[in-house]
Amino acid sequence: MPAHRWARLSDDIECGLRRGAWYRTLARSWTEALLEVHGEERRIPLEQLEIVDERPDRWTVVARASNARVIPSRWSRGYAVCPNCTYRQLPIGRPTRLRCDECGQVYDVGWDEPYLRCEEQGHS
Repeated sequence: MPAHRWARLSDDIECGLRRGAWYRTLARSWTEALLEVHGEERRIPLEQLEIVDERPDRWTVVARASNARVIPSRWSRGYAVCPNCTYRQLPIGRPTRLRCDECGQVYDVGWDEPYLRCEEQGHS
């Protein structure tokens, strides 16, 4: 079993987690996971999370939430979230790889991921 697992939101909810960002899982019960979120611990119900054994190494493409307040309106078609530092960035065009403006790391872009796909289809 891996020392730490990684989790991200699987539902479009407001709970203090950044949509598309991966967080280290510190512990897990039958009903919730304890995540490390910006140096603090936060409990999130398991049914609202996607949990994997290894830290992902691809950008997550996220559709802009209808209630977004800190995401610029010009990002209406969505944005990408860095798998390393959780920085949000607008991918110009449809690049297959993207360098993070914050941490400088380069990763593939997960265009084919079904992350919150039902929401994205609603914004077509």
